[in-house]
Amino acid sequence: MRKTIKEKLLAISVGLVYFWFGALKFVPNLSPAEDLAKNTIHHLTFGLIPDDVSIILLAIWEVGLGILLVFGLLRRQAVILALVHMVCTFTPLFFFPGDVFGGEPLSLTLVGQYIMKNLIIIAVLVSIYERKIVSENHEVPLRNQQDGFLQRTLIGKNLFKKA
Repeated sequence: MRKTIKEKLLAISVGLVYFWFGALKFVPNLSPAEDLAKNTIHHLTFGLIPDDVSIILLAIWEVGLGILLVFGLLRRQAVILALVHMVCTFTPLFFFPGDVFGGEPLSLTLVGQYIMKNLIIIAVLVSIYERKIVSENHEVPLRNQQDGFLQRTLIGKNLFKKA
């Protein structure tokens, strides 16, 4: 499928954010989300992964996603992995509600705002996701949508010839 300039810019911008935020996690106490990430991963893994290891693994994941998105490599897989990551970023809403919500109704702390901005990243990821187009016989992937249209047209003409 031919990627538009908008899709490329969206992928690059989200990739840069992933790369930047991930790179900060390689240096102890540099990322403002380090403690939140460590605590969340600790809860998600039931403490099986040491905090120092988990933050490095998260940094590798985020930097890797950033590189894939910036350079347009394995976009489908990168978007799926990023969406899994995004789902995990919302778990502090349930694990640490006192850190996320302020005292007033609907108010958010800085941590809560940090989490809620991920809604925008999710929207971008969904918009740049590339569906896999498969031919009618469900065996041969089509190269692009024009091939799919041509294939469907030819199949349609063949059906009419048989009738």
